[in-house]
Amino acid sequence: MQEISSARIEFTSAHVFLGAFVAACAIAAVLIGSFPLGASIVTIFLFAGVHNVMEFRYFVARMPLRWGRSRVFYTVGIGGVIVLAASYLTLYFASGNWLWSSESWAVFAASWNTAFVLWLGLLFYLRGKQRPKSDWAWAFPAAFLLAALAWIVPQYWSLALVYIHPFVAMWFLERQIRRTRPDWLRAYHFCLASIPVFVVTLWFAIGSQPNLSEDTNLFWRITQHAGSQILPGISSHFLVATHVFLESIHYFVWILLIPLIDRRAIPWKLSEIPLFRSKGGFPKLVGLALAVAMAVAIALWAGFSVDYTITRDIYFAFAIGHVLAEFPFLIKML
Repeated sequence: MQEISSARIEFTSAHVFLGAFVAACAIAAVLIGSFPLGASIVTIFLFAGVHNVMEFRYFVARMPLRWGRSRVFYTVGIGGVIVLAASYLTLYFASGNWLWSSESWAVFAASWNTAFVLWLGLLFYLRGKQRPKSDWAWAFPAAFLLAALAWIVPQYWSLALVYIHPFVAMWFLERQIRRTRPDWLRAYHFCLASIPVFVVTLWFAIGSQPNLSEDTNLFWRITQHAGSQILPGISSHFLVATHVFLESIHYFVWILLIPLIDRRAIPWKLSEIPLFRSKGGFPKLVGLALAVAMAVAIALWAGFSVDYTITRDIYFAFAIGHVLAEFPFLIKML
């Protein structure tokens, strides 16, 4: 008699993670696609400051007490963040000055982009020197190519950074899963593969919708941030929805998913921070820095409640600091 056996599917936590991710993205895509302007306002109000606190908390936990052979890497990384952020804010707040013509502003903006990509190229090169039998000198030709693009098509370069930034958080999560939950890695790759599917679905669902209203200063800023002026042939309804969808994933990666798979990123577990717990560390300084970060997040909520438009402008200006800070820590994880 032939024995018949039936295959049994074993559900694991990785399957639950995949299903929850796809379901959350589906719900988000429907809501954001239906109400893109409202979704932009609500997500920034609720999550912008909180995700910055969680991101800062993660970076503090990953900073070693002693830099050792990584001293040059961290010096270049932190120094670059400070210099580039300061110069960016100078450009941002001085752009309305009557002494600046549009041509001079464009030159200084392209110069900043060039410094940014060369800094990234240097970080990749320094990281490659720390890895045995690795030669990452290719980083410099790649940086020069990107710098050339920043001069040739500056408007598209700037817009590309807006849409690429959310994926940096997803890359962080991928590297962290490799370290702490490798059994989830394949499921997470399926999660990443689902994101283009949702974007294409948004395109077919709302790509032919008329442009969003720009009746108010706030609505105009939201549509401009998503690239409606640079890409006039594409519905701003789709552009804003896509940008908010990607940013929402970015927020929840930092707020929920990274703490879920890395206990060092859980906010209240200060004992997991080397700078806090180690002998010779700086517990008071770390505690003060985290308290200030939380106070800033609360101040953002208050500012959004009083004058959303102005607070949004100020937030996005200073947010360049956290955008830049992501790169040294990400490259160090490679």
